[in-house]
Amino acid sequence: MEFDLQRLVIFLSVFTVILFLGYSYAASRLSAPFELNTFQSVLLWCAVVFLVLLTPSAYILSLFYRETPWQKFWAYSAFTTLGFSTILVSFVVFRDLGNLVWKGSLFISDKLQASATQTEEGSGFSRRDFISRFSSFALLGMAGGLTAFGMYQAKKSPSVKRVSIKVKDLPEGLHGFKIAQLSDIHIGPTIKGGFLEEVVRKTNSLGADMVAVTGDLVDGTVGMLRDHVSPLKGLKSKHGTFFVTGNHEYYSGVLAWIRELEEMGIHVLLNQNKLLEHNGATIAVAGVTDYKAHTIIPGHRTDPKQASQGTENAHYKLLLAHQPNSVFEAAKAGFDLQLSGHTHGGQYFPGNVFIHLFQKFVAGLSEWEGTQLYVSRGTGYWGPPLRIGAPSEITVLVLEKHS
Repeated sequence: MEFDLQRLVIFLSVFTVILFLGYSYAASRLSAPFELNTFQSVLLWCAVVFLVLLTPSAYILSLFYRETPWQKFWAYSAFTTLGFSTILVSFVVFRDLGNLVWKGSLFISDKLQASATQTEEGSGFSRRDFISRFSSFALLGMAGGLTAFGMYQAKKSPSVKRVSIKVKDLPEGLHGFKIAQLSDIHIGPTIKGGFLEEVVRKTNSLGADMVAVTGDLVDGTVGMLRDHVSPLKGLKSKHGTFFVTGNHEYYSGVLAWIRELEEMGIHVLLNQNKLLEHNGATIAVAGVTDYKAHTIIPGHRTDPKQASQGTENAHYKLLLAHQPNSVFEAAKAGFDLQLSGHTHGGQYFPGNVFIHLFQKFVAGLSEWEGTQLYVSRGTGYWGPPLRIGAPSEITVLVLEKHS
């Protein structure tokens, strides 16, 4: 089997249960002010069940069946609906939390509480009923508007982001060394070869000295996505393209993808490095397996120290690592710069709010114990075709001598 079927079943089962709980909560809270009859209630809960099953069914179809127009339509419908629904559920939760705070403040003030009670008495359709119904429509409208905006942001071509990496005592030969970073492209159910062709075209126009692809290239098997990934062969740079595995490669048949990428002429670094001679100076380009790879393939445990072996005489040491958390070991191994992705910068609301609870390094340039770290927001997207507050990027990092 090209991927772990047991893990897929467990993931989809847990995912479906979470969706049902979230969708059910939002549906019950939004419909509460309208006093639905039995027929309307049945229709509502049928719609909830349909929406819950829409996304896992689209994902399964993308794994096991060749792309067709109806499948593409199903996938876009499913993942767009997922994005809309997660935004809507978040709005409902935040509204209800706000109401709890408000009711708590009224409870503290007996006078206000009594006033509120008197206002509601003797009225068939109170002001409170109107506000509750208006609130439900308003949340639906806001979620719809954000979904439309997020789709536009996600589907447009990624912008080029230029980042200057200041390096003390950098050899003159490496001053101006240009790295193009692509990350988290997620070729799969809704991102196909046409998107990647445009990314390759833009990347080639940058005149980079090397290209780094920092994981999560695919969401699907080689058999399903080989043709859609083939535009990567067109990447051009002085020293070539380097790739490290992300967690989604391990969900998609990583060994087959490693072979496929190597056949395309891409350097896959599995706790390894390659020394590049550039204008009389040496830069070590190392790469580690995904931070959690050992949970799927024990022999793929990430190891920055092993990746650094043989780089002692390099003038500059670069590490490619999909997850930013690799930087803690990368600093101990003496790397000067780590390039990562994985976080998507949160991708869209509410992810870009809660991502900070789970990741110390979310996006942009930072430093940890002498090792600089750049975290890309990603070149594509995962799941819902949405980007809100976390634009996709093709990153150009330029090494510059800093006295």
